[in-house]
Amino acid sequence: MQPQISFKLDEARQLLIHKTEGNQTLLAQGNALIESLAHLEVDTATQIAGLLLPAVESGRLDYASITHTLGSTITKLLQGIERLGILRHYHSGIKSPTQTEKLRKMLLAIVEDPRVVLIGLADHLYRLRSAKNAAEITRQILGQETLDIFAPLANRLGIWQLKWELEDLALYYLEPKVYKKLAKALNERRADREQYIAQIKEQLRNALARENIYGEINGRPKHLYSIWKKMQAKNLDFHQLFDVHAFRIIVEDVNTCYAALSVVHTLWQPISKEFNDYIIHPKPNGYRSLHTAVIDSKGKPMEVQIRSFQMHQESELGIAAHWRYKEGTTLDKGFEQRIAWLRAFLDQKGGNSANHDIIEQFKSKAFHNRIYVLTPRGQVIDLPEGATPLDFAYAIHTQVGHRCRGAKVDGVITTLTQPLTSGQQVEILTTREANPSRDWLNARLGYLHTSIARAKIQRWFKQQDYSLHITRGRALLEREQQRVGLAEIDFKPLLKRFHHHHSDNLLAALGCGDISANQLHAAMREQLPKTSISTLPAPSIHPVPIPPVEPAIQILGVNNLLSRLARCCNPISADKIIGYLTHGGGITIHRYNCSNITKLPVERQNRLVEITWHNQVTKK
Repeated sequence: MQPQISFKLDEARQLLIHKTEGNQTLLAQGNALIESLAHLEVDTATQIAGLLLPAVESGRLDYASITHTLGSTITKLLQGIERLGILRHYHSGIKSPTQTEKLRKMLLAIVEDPRVVLIGLADHLYRLRSAKNAAEITRQILGQETLDIFAPLANRLGIWQLKWELEDLALYYLEPKVYKKLAKALNERRADREQYIAQIKEQLRNALARENIYGEINGRPKHLYSIWKKMQAKNLDFHQLFDVHAFRIIVEDVNTCYAALSVVHTLWQPISKEFNDYIIHPKPNGYRSLHTAVIDSKGKPMEVQIRSFQMHQESELGIAAHWRYKEGTTLDKGFEQRIAWLRAFLDQKGGNSANHDIIEQFKSKAFHNRIYVLTPRGQVIDLPEGATPLDFAYAIHTQVGHRCRGAKVDGVITTLTQPLTSGQQVEILTTREANPSRDWLNARLGYLHTSIARAKIQRWFKQQDYSLHITRGRALLEREQQRVGLAEIDFKPLLKRFHHHHSDNLLAALGCGDISANQLHAAMREQLPKTSISTLPAPSIHPVPIPPVEPAIQILGVNNLLSRLARCCNPISADKIIGYLTHGGGITIHRYNCSNITKLPVERQNRLVEITWHNQVTKK
């Protein structure tokens, strides 16, 4: 197996040398990426992609040559990294923590192979290492990208050594004075600190073994960024920190946790105020562990965490995942599933069959219920899978949706029914006036996928119908006022009688037929002086036609019939309509495609009459 791996890498190097005419800078950059990837124990294809990446990004090596010489797998990995360039393009305009988290999720959503994420991390680390002499603005941008995107991903994947270096370099670029001050305060070289960690671990292991306690012991010197974050969060000076060096003991069960705690407190002097029992009193997210701080024989403070293997599993991958409570993020099953696959990929190491199964699983199962798309300004919009450009428009703002008349996806005009995918940039084309189409609400046409967008459109149409009903109701009220001979209308008794709180609501109820003409007539009579009621003519038995109210109804071939809008479909002037002759002699106006009309029994279809809006007849 090894000779074949060596041969593949040699073949890739020969291609690189040939296409770049032996460019030593590009070769050195590629070798640096291989070195970082080798620490992650990735497969050969991933290392080759890392080797060729600088030459591809510089334009000295094309995909066709790579595919011809090395196969399509390497090309697809490099194309996946190219898609990650979206992050660098849009990140600088994003300030909100919520938007940054969506950008991280988009990174995993647009990637079809877990190896692409690892190459992206290694590439970013190389950029950081190489930027020490770059312009200050470049260092600032790289540092912020690191803290917002790449270090959190390395943290979630459990690649601690990579995370620590990323964060420390970011601190060096963003807060150079703080970095130098902390480095001086530590007053130890990293090698000395790591040697100290090894000695303490050995001392702990021997002390626990004497009590027949066995398990895993991990230790590390806290890196500068972590120390700075702790100082910021707790408003402490450096000398007030007790966890510059941190250790973790993982044992079999709960009882053994407390036995190990006793050994630690016997071995070194405990700092009482720094003890927390998260086993008896777990954190809100379910995290369990014992935390204590002690002073060693040389007077150095250090933190010790003690937990069982089950607690450790929960804190790393379960409901109490360490990165989640450290970052304060909420549960997202799709995102966490991808993190779990990536961790499993790293745990499998080389190119065995299980490793390839994870790659295929990762490719076939994206965020099964969420997509992440971008506005032209770089805002990340989180939508359910299957969402369309019209859903996107309403997610940006209700008025953008109402005024939507088209969309561009990645610069190309597309239909409003086209489902979107993660990583796309969407631009909404709008008109000046809001004018949603009723077709958008037709599920069979596929304009909408989200219930939120659908509800916004329904509210718009309801408001439009409401305005029409108010206009119609006011005309009915004025007609009845003249008929009854009432000089002035007092709305208070009318509102009380018909149980409405506002005059517009009363008029709308009158206009849509919720309040009948006879009910209104009776209510208006009550406002007349008692002496004049006896002289008032009785209401006509036959309905009195409503005077023209725009938009009024023109019933072809028939006049003087009372008409009302059907409540089942609430037609408006833009709709094609049809009338239904009721038993009372009036006409109920329906939309032409109203389900109550299309499903009308044959024996009642002779009651249908052809009608149009008055303004449409006038135009003819």
